[in-house]
Amino acid sequence: MEKIILHCPMNISRSFSDMIKEFIQKKDKTEIIEVYVEPHRLEPENTLLKNIRAGNTPALYIGHATDFALLEQQDILDNFEMVPALPLAERLKKMGFEDSRHRLHPFTVIPYGVIYNKKLVGDKRVVGWQDFGDPQYCGKIRMPDRRRTISKVIDGAMKMYFPDSYEQFIANCTFNGSPIDVVNSVDEGEFYYGMVNIAFSRFSRLKNTDIIWMNEGAFCMPQVIAIGKGKYDMVRDIADYIFSPPVQNFMALQGFIPAVSGEVPAILKKENLKLIWKDWESFLKSTA
Repeated sequence: MEKIILHCPMNISRSFSDMIKEFIQKKDKTEIIEVYVEPHRLEPENTLLKNIRAGNTPALYIGHATDFALLEQQDILDNFEMVPALPLAERLKKMGFEDSRHRLHPFTVIPYGVIYNKKLVGDKRVVGWQDFGDPQYCGKIRMPDRRRTISKVIDGAMKMYFPDSYEQFIANCTFNGSPIDVVNSVDEGEFYYGMVNIAFSRFSRLKNTDIIWMNEGAFCMPQVIAIGKGKYDMVRDIADYIFSPPVQNFMALQGFIPAVSGEVPAILKKENLKLIWKDWESFLKSTA
């Protein structure tokens, strides 16, 4: 039986996997394709890497682009199909989100941001990412465990863009727990600042938090699909479904940027949101 590996943020994982499973059932493919949902565990290796090493390339991978940072570039070329025609908004293409190798295909982009405790911080808020490299913020910043995806992305991005203040930034941060743990600790006044994907910022129970939009923009991570070599015909309809309005609208409702439209969702209330993105090579290298 062929395998689909799905590894998405925990706040959408169950609903999104149910959507994919229901679609496969409607297409009468449940006897030939199974969906494996990656547990949200903190292990050094993930299922994608283990399958590639074992010679069992999945028919379709859906989820975190960071998982491909664990693979050699040749592994990506050898194991995944070149599909150049999948939808991607012109705005996102101009920003460099199109993989020139046509193996990794973004279906949404997740902006990462900063939340702060309004009572503790007041009006004296940071304005740029580099500000967090100031020693005055030591012990005031919380991020999820360092193996969590957002921590990998922000850690790598800070090292790449701000190498001179990177070590102090890391010293200023407490890495612990899940994204919702970060929100709760900032909400309850244990930390001044927290870094999460914007969707989690809505879970502030005490309503003590708000979002800061950094001057440079928001670090981000694409969610991608990658199709196993020689298996495009088998999963073509599933790939098309992921780029269809039901899935793309679902992503927008979570505060993610749909790949087909490239438009910032209304839920973010930030029409001119800038994304910090250099290119695929830099992203994969910084999160390896």
